[in-house]
Amino acid sequence: MSNLPLFSYKSFYGEKNLFVVACPETILNCLCLNILSVSLFSALGAENDEDMDIVARCRRGSREAFDILVEKYYRKIYNLAYRFVGDSEEANDLAQEIFAAAYQNLKKFRGDAKFSTWLFQIATNRGKNKFKYLKRRGFFANRGHAEGDEEREPLQREIADTSPNPEAALAGKQIQKIVQDAINELEPDHKEIVILRDIEGFSYDEIAKMLNLPEGTTKSRLHRARMVVKERLKKVLS
Repeated sequence: MSNLPLFSYKSFYGEKNLFVVACPETILNCLCLNILSVSLFSALGAENDEDMDIVARCRRGSREAFDILVEKYYRKIYNLAYRFVGDSEEANDLAQEIFAAAYQNLKKFRGDAKFSTWLFQIATNRGKNKFKYLKRRGFFANRGHAEGDEEREPLQREIADTSPNPEAALAGKQIQKIVQDAINELEPDHKEIVILRDIEGFSYDEIAKMLNLPEGTTKSRLHRARMVVKERLKKVLS
């Protein structure tokens, strides 16, 4: 049995209660096999007509109805925002901007896609723009690693820790940081696809619709992004 620390998919990834060795090959395989997509952030799951009914009430002027949508999707949108900006305060502000934009543009929602897909399209566009804005202002360069670790704590507290021992819990947090740092270094066009596919678990078809890209372009861009992340993870984990 390897002496390397263990981490569980349930504590690090969120769904599967499976313990694996935290070695470079494991993390790289998880990324390439899209295990992340069933993990850290739960998939939205099948939607029924509930969202469409609520949206219809919003269009009739019910602010309370929109509050229901905010409550339902806030954590997922916050998590997505956090992945773009890597800072809890900025992520909270970005999430507020995303919901404000969604409310202002509800009349443009035609209903030919799921409401969650439409909402995440807004979130992805806003997240990418915010990332570019913060990068131009030197936000990421000016933040030391120690400060970044402190900012990640609110997000990590949201994830139930079912690790078998303290060492495994620590390993899981270290791996989260390594993966997040690798994603942070991606170019915006690559970053958004890795987040949507490998973290949020959207299908290629859904991502193509969100980003207004051909499905083939979506797949090839994701492949290139994964290769970049893999190389960065190898340098850290090897």
